[in-house]
This record gives sequence, structure tokens and C-alpha cells, in this order.
Amino acid sequence: MTRLGNPTGPKPRFSRADVVEAALALGIADFTLTAVAGRLGVAVSGLYRTISSREDLLAACLERVATQMDLAHPGTTWQDAIRAHAESMWNLLEQYPGLAGVVVSVPWAHQLFAGPFAQAHQSLVDRGLDPEDAGVVLDFVGDTVITMHAQIEVMRSPIDQAAPSPGAAGERGGDDQERQANRANRPTGLEEASRFASTRTRPMPAVLTPDESWIQRGGLDRKIEIIIRGVEASR
Repeated sequence: MTRLGNPTGPKPRFSRADVVEAALALGIADFTLTAVAGRLGVAVSGLYRTISSREDLLAACLERVATQMDLAHPGTTWQDAIRAHAESMWNLLEQYPGLAGVVVSVPWAHQLFAGPFAQAHQSLVDRGLDPEDAGVVLDFVGDTVITMHAQIEVMRSPIDQAAPSPGAAGERGGDDQERQANRANRPTGLEEASRFASTRTRPMPAVLTPDESWIQRGGLDRKIEIIIRGVEASR
């Protein structure tokens, strides 16, 4: 990772862990080094005594998040392990809004979850799945959970809020504050989707029509069960 600045001044009174906490508090998809430094009450240059770049800090944040995943479920069937895996991922995405977008948009982000996913993979193998099948199932479930949560975040958010690229927010100063102040008056993605759907002469199937589930879990549980049935049928 490339260093973007040089450490200056006296030794900081904060740790790398403090910098990670500040970044996560600002939002894993949105934090900037300027905003992190401001939250800690230091100059941006001071951060470089604990991190080498924003990429380094993002990796540290993802490592912290990964430690909170619970993907080992002793005493369960492989079917229950898959359900628990999906639930653990969903809960983590709920805890860290924007995480789904980071995992999708940052090419190396998923590598920071190698430990817990290796644990989940072994859990499925121990319960009777072929190693290759277990890997494919984990990938399929992960794609399903992450994609669904990213879509649900869009439905929960005001329609004027474009999905930010990691680090894009927080540098706009007053303009950003004004934009945030106006968000309460904007319809959410769900409201806009429902409005648009009501104008169509040919409605979508009921299961694809916007409703309140689109800002909750959507059809996640049903999709996970379909994945499980598919694996059962192939064995």
C-alpha cells in the first residue's frame, strides 16, 4: 500500500485501533482521512504514524469487521449451517451500512474475510458437503446476501443519495451538510419505486411488486431455502 503522507510532530496520543474506530463511526463506505482526523482532533498528517494510506485504513476496518462474524455452528446440519451463515452475514451488513457496497466495489475487500469464510467452509465439509460444493454454496449465499442488502439500502435511502464511491463523502464541506439537511424531504427508494410501479399499465408479478419487505429482508429467507433445496437435489 502506498504511503500518502509522512508522519510529523510528536508521537500521537491515539492508536491504530482508535483510528479504525473513528473510521467505522463515520461509515465504512464514507470515511475520509480528513474526516477521521477531524473526529480525533488531529491533523491528517498525524494519522500517518498509525496508517500508511486510506487503503490501509479500509483494510484495517474490514479486518475488524471480519472478527465479528460468527460462521462456525457446531452441532448443526449443513442446511442449518447455511442458514446461520446467511444470518450472520446479514446481521453484519445491518450493523455496518455501506459494507455491501464496499465488498462489491473494492476488488480485494473480500480477502479480508478469508479467516471466517474458511471456518464456514470447513463447517460445511464436516457436515457432509463435498469441498468444492461447499465453496460454491458459500459463494452463492454470499452473493445473494450482499446483493440483496445493497438493493435494500437503496430502497431505504433518499432517492437523491447516489451510492458513494469509498472515500468520496466527507470532503464536500458545506455542500455535503446542505445536501444531508435536505434528505428528510426526499422520498425513499421504496416510495419512488412504488410510485413508478403504480403508473405502469402492465403490473409486475406480485412477488416483484414493491412493498415494505423491500426495506426489511426482502425474499432473503426464501432464496436461501431455494439454494438449500437445490443442493439437496444434486446430492
